[in-house]
Amino acid sequence: MNGVVRAAGGIITRQKPDGTLEVAIVHRPHYDDWTFPKGKLQAGEREEHTAIREVEEETGMRVRLERALGSTKYRDHRGRQKVVHYWVMRVLDGHFRPMPEVDDLRWVSLRNAANMLTYNHDRALLRGLSNEVDAGALQGGERKGRTSLRNQMSSTIYLVRHAKALARSEWAEPDDLRPLTKAGKRQADELVQRLSAFSFARVLTSPHVRCRETIEPLAKARKLAVETADPLAENSDADDVLAFIKTLGVRPAVLCSHGDVIADLMTNLVNDGLATESELRWEKGSTWVLESDGDTFLYGRYVAPP
Repeated sequence: MNGVVRAAGGIITRQKPDGTLEVAIVHRPHYDDWTFPKGKLQAGEREEHTAIREVEEETGMRVRLERALGSTKYRDHRGRQKVVHYWVMRVLDGHFRPMPEVDDLRWVSLRNAANMLTYNHDRALLRGLSNEVDAGALQGGERKGRTSLRNQMSSTIYLVRHAKALARSEWAEPDDLRPLTKAGKRQADELVQRLSAFSFARVLTSPHVRCRETIEPLAKARKLAVETADPLAENSDADDVLAFIKTLGVRPAVLCSHGDVIADLMTNLVNDGLATESELRWEKGSTWVLESDGDTFLYGRYVAPP
């Protein structure tokens, strides 16, 4: 990636009461263009955190990631190759205030956005979103012409390995009761911030205490119940775990499990065609962000442990 400008941004969406999907586009007076909010990565920053930071700075709205949408590649105004990764986002709160860099923001339908956007690469990205939304509406049985974000919000699983626990040799009681160490509890607390950029609707865990303790602070911070799922227990078969994941329905979810389960599942997914941005690993307290098209897992990103 030497010489390539890396950036990240977001397509903020909202749905009107009549089902019409709108996206936010911004005007930059310096370039006199209409585009999606985005910006360059800072040193050591991950793309998803750049996307959150830049979108919030340019729009004044606090947002959360729904799912990865894709990337665009083009030459910037200085002739440099630029790669921008985008996420679909939703607004938590806040409102737009004009500033020197961005002086206007419009909520527009997908059709109007296509007409207003200045750049072909932005229109191509919008077409990708439109195609996914149309497919989701058809699969969801929605009335023709009415868009839906249900499937776009359903395609991400956050697979967490439990944090550091007492060694088996130091624990005389049943292994499923083995708790986290002090370091593990710190990891669990820090996981709240580590996953703060991501949106999810459910938190599920292996019945083992060390998994539940790992995920409880995150669930509490999001005001979500912790659901116990036996298929996530240690020594579970990877095929059974995958079958269970496919029963979860349309909403993104956090799943906390064990090293052996995650190792087998990730190995199987890669063998079935999952693309990853790094070598397979599953340190205690780490997370795999798994993106799917609703049926097949397509891409995995590793989030290192706190």
